[in-house]
Parts: sequence; C-alpha cells; structure tokens
Amino acid sequence: MNPPSASPMLYVSYWNFFRQYYTPLLQEMDIILKGIDNEEPISVAETARALVMKEKTVEKIMVRESIQCIDQEGFLRIVMNGTSPLCRLLQREYLCGSPERYNSAHIAYIYGLQSEHVAEVFRANGYTEIRPQALQDVLDKIFIFIMQ
Repeated sequence: MNPPSASPMLYVSYWNFFRQYYTPLLQEMDIILKGIDNEEPISVAETARALVMKEKTVEKIMVRESIQCIDQEGFLRIVMNGTSPLCRLLQREYLCGSPERYNSAHIAYIYGLQSEHVAEVFRANGYTEIRPQALQDVLDKIFIFIMQ
C-alpha cells in the first residue's frame, strides 16, 4: 500500500519504523537477557529503561507477580505483564507462538496494524502465508503515520 500523496503527517513504512524504534530495544533486551547472572540480578531502573516503562510500573508488577529479584525469569515475567508498546508486541508474538508461517491476521495482531492494510498487501502480492524471512517485505509495504 502506498502512502497518501499529500498529507500533513509523515508517513513511513512500518518496517522503517520497526527498524528505527523496536530493533535497538530488542537488541538491548537481548544483551540484558544474555548478561543476567542469577547471582547479580539487574536493577529496576535498568529493567524500566530497557522495556520503556516507568520504574514504579516495574515495581508494581514485581509486587503483583511476587517477583523477588530481576533475574532472567523475573525479567521475562515483567515483559509478559508490562504495558509498554514493546512489551505488548512481545506478548502478542508469544501468544501467536512465533509461527513458522504468518497469515495476514497474525501480522496485523502481532504488530498492531490494521488488518485490512495487511490483507491488502497479501492480496496484492498473491500471498496466503509467508515465512518469517518475508516479514520485512510485507512490513515495508504497509505505511503508518508518525508524529515528528
């Protein structure tokens, strides 16, 4: 789907948005998870920063979920109970089971996109399902507006 030709908003492909916003966060999260030592858990502040949440939100989740310290398990439990866009995206991906093949409904749900836009890209390209390797191609054809 092509962006509107004349609009006061800045339109970008979802892939570009994902790459600029989510990719650095996911990379940082990966580094944190690989570096967590159960003897030296990470701080509430570092967790909040990595998950783009307020420290008080992390603390509330820890109390509600009886998380004593933020080790790998605690970090993932915070992700699964977090409310930031990053946490929500990861929760939706988890609920879909990280499929080997995606249909348009999976992509719309996981990435929070309008289902008719994803379905339009699928129809225009003759897709019924795609493999994860083709996600970039689909997400690069879906445009969203962002505030500058």
